Amino acid sequence: METGEGGRKPFGTYTMNGYIIPSAISFVFLVFILIYLWRQRTEFHSLLPFSLAVILLAVGRFTDFTLESSLEKMSTAIGVQQSFDLFLNNIGNICDAIGALFLVYGFIRTIEHQKQIRRRIEDLEKLLPLCAWCKKYRTESGEWKPIEAYLRQSASITITHGICPECAAREMSEARSNRRG
Repeated sequence: METGEGGRKPFGTYTMNGYIIPSAISFVFLVFILIYLWRQRTEFHSLLPFSLAVILLAVGRFTDFTLESSLEKMSTAIGVQQSFDLFLNNIGNICDAIGALFLVYGFIRTIEHQKQIRRRIEDLEKLLPLCAWCKKYRTESGEWKPIEAYLRQSASITITHGICPECAAREMSEARSNRRG
């Protein structure tokens, strides 16, 4: 078999042991990844970028496989060997590059979605259900306890009771009116 410059085999001369088997294995591996992604679709915010990436990478592997398979001999028979090989090689390289970009984009979207969910959970954890009338709070178990108990538990502070000037004026006027009446 002839060799190209530097002792390397010229383009399109790899044998079954040299290139077709690894291309076929990587193609099958990508098909399994696509099946796994489909089964795990609820875990991903958007399955579209991952699916497109896997499909494009599979197309890239398929073009590599096609370049080294028996279809190559068919393209030689009809006299379009170099242009067909060049076309397939370029398609494979473009699919690989775009597939890698879609993978990165999908991971970035998933990470951003996880950050949004984390922020939402943190915001919801800051909410404290209070009774609008008696100001008791609801615990996680559903019990209603005085707000003072929550403040003592969560803030480690001691509550003292007082009366604000508005409430003092209101209560004093009510007490005077009850005394007169």
